[in-house]
Amino acid sequence: MSSGIGYSYESLLERAFTKLAGKKGSEEIFEVPRASVLIIGGKTIIQNFREIARALGREEDLLKRYFMKEFNTPGSVNEAGQLELKGKFSSTAVNQLLERFVQKYVKCSTCGSAHTKLYKRGKVFVLKCDACGAETTFQAF
Repeated sequence: MSSGIGYSYESLLERAFTKLAGKKGSEEIFEVPRASVLIIGGKTIIQNFREIARALGREEDLLKRYFMKEFNTPGSVNEAGQLELKGKFSSTAVNQLLERFVQKYVKCSTCGSAHTKLYKRGKVFVLKCDACGAETTFQAF
């Protein structure tokens, strides 16, 4: 089967797949980084906080505000890129919260891809998937 320009259906299909290479959806395996948690006195420190934010492709401030809101506690990022939260929170609790953040603010709800961009439009967040093009909106926190 041939188009009017002289390209076969198969060559056009192959060209399309080549252009989409690397933009796979649910077949890819995305490992959620594990938080390295240290409790000193009345503080919980997430030692690899900056690396987690980079791996997820999200701003540190957004991730920090999420932890502070969910744990209902003040916190700050120190010069070493560690998140310091007031209060004692177990490694399990921190990693479960991180997993919830990834499910809501990183992974596409349509195809499951982690290749997404998050931006704010007015008072809502928009999660745009680079793999399938889906957009999901939800209230900002």
